[in-house]
Amino acid sequence: MLIVLFFKCMIALFNPVYRRGQGVKWGLVAFTLVMFSVVTVHTATDLNLLSVSYIDNREFPGVKGVLSPGPPGYRETVYFKAINIIPNLTFPLNNWLADGLLVSPMSRSLAQLYNASSPSFIVVMCSTP
Repeated sequence: MLIVLFFKCMIALFNPVYRRGQGVKWGLVAFTLVMFSVVTVHTATDLNLLSVSYIDNREFPGVKGVLSPGPPGYRETVYFKAINIIPNLTFPLNNWLADGLLVSPMSRSLAQLYNASSPSFIVVMCSTP
């Protein structure tokens, strides 16, 4: 779903029908690429951590009274390692970027481009198929 949404956004950004005589908005293209990259890094590192936890360390012994046995206990032991810090940083970063797009002047110009009354129209536009 994420890949489809990314390509739909890129097609819309490069399609001359939506631009109405304006040039390509390279800021929005770069912003879309950055957001897609951040989400991809988050997903890849989080899935890697899940596979390490549930496949490689499914029999983690835990520490009685401190850490639970199995994958949840293992995830607590690697909480401050890079394999877990990267997804914990990229998720809020992507949310911050998405919120920044909604309150930026770019969102007002996008809303005007689609004849919408408010910048929150972008959220509705992106969430509908």
